[in-house]
Amino acid sequence: MIGIIGCGASGMMAAICAARAGRQVTVLEHNDRPGRKLAVTGNGHCNLTNDNQTQEAYRTADPEIASRILATFSKEELLAFFRQIGVLTRDKNGYWYPYSGNAQTVVAALSAEMKRLGVRVLYGADTQSVIRLADGRYVVRAQVGSEMREMTFDRLVLACGGPAGDKLGQSDFGFRALRRLSVAVSNYAPALVPLQLDNPHSKMIAGVRMEAEVTLRADGAEHSERGEIVWTEYGVSGIPVMQVSRFASMAFKAREAASRGMDSGAYGRYAADASGRESGPVTITIRMMPDHTAEQIREITEEMLTSARFASEAAASVLGGMADAKIVRWILLLAGVPEDAACREISPDTRAMIADLFTRIELPVTGVRTYAQAQTTCGGVPLTEINPETMESYRCRGLYITGELLDVDGTCGGYNLHWAFATGAAAGRALGENR
Repeated sequence: MIGIIGCGASGMMAAICAARAGRQVTVLEHNDRPGRKLAVTGNGHCNLTNDNQTQEAYRTADPEIASRILATFSKEELLAFFRQIGVLTRDKNGYWYPYSGNAQTVVAALSAEMKRLGVRVLYGADTQSVIRLADGRYVVRAQVGSEMREMTFDRLVLACGGPAGDKLGQSDFGFRALRRLSVAVSNYAPALVPLQLDNPHSKMIAGVRMEAEVTLRADGAEHSERGEIVWTEYGVSGIPVMQVSRFASMAFKAREAASRGMDSGAYGRYAADASGRESGPVTITIRMMPDHTAEQIREITEEMLTSARFASEAAASVLGGMADAKIVRWILLLAGVPEDAACREISPDTRAMIADLFTRIELPVTGVRTYAQAQTTCGGVPLTEINPETMESYRCRGLYITGELLDVDGTCGGYNLHWAFATGAAAGRALGENR
């Protein structure tokens, strides 16, 4: 008897692959339906995978092991699997979606396949504890409705994900259960999440969308992305910001671990050490007008502000062609220029400062938003803790760990779903072969 805790992407995939090999499978899901988080991925469109399966798209302390796992379930195999269960897919510039454009199509097809295979699913099953018996079996205690049940399984898959998306019923139960089973869990934190900034003028620019290059600096390293960002009252969001957010998350978590005196046994390779790794600030630099060089921006700014045609006009109006009006007013404020100042009133040094601000605004990052706004979790079980061919724990034989519980988080573009499906398939196939 195989038990699976979690009826999300990796849990359903593991259940299907094991059941196809004739194994008896029971899935416990604390929500009242399957794939609740899966149903809202990609704004409800469900980006399943990506043509560009590069190692860099998966952030982890063990990239070579992650690549070995991903090689067991390629993009082609994933798309073929979904075709088998009735989900047609289509390519949008290398991003693969269900042809329907609706994530619920994917959830429904996976659920129907489990039903065809006789997989038993208990919804509303709130797992309370997992205990490993001396004979290697696992006892799972779960509240199912008004009844507390104890179920014993020969093999167990933890596929319950991390706390990201806690408004969808996600929690850190999996990490807590793993630690009780003496499985190493490194520091974990929100990823693909907006950033909180120390910006006293955040309210005046909130809601502005703009193309920019962002560079996050944390723990002596730089991470850059480009795309549309969104200024908010608490800081900044948008895909490029979310792509680099995991590095801020882990930097802050390491500092927290250090301040609480947690050692590397509790937090693995992500714990801050005594070398001062955590001493520097975490900052983000915004480069506006990323299609232009700094020199080009200086030339444009100088040309606009020194033109005889605009000499008597307000600088805020004249510079309106370079950025949103709110952003222009913010830059002038940072440069010490009154909002109604005429172009002829601005000194050469101030014009240079304005151009530099278009090129580079650096702001302190004070934190990341909560798990409720995060798309995934970074950190978790180090890949060195599992067999990359089977997802089985080296420390707890018969225990398989998949998806978001593992120390791998992908960038935007279908990578996190591909990881979930790949690890679920590896575990399910291994369980099918292991009798």
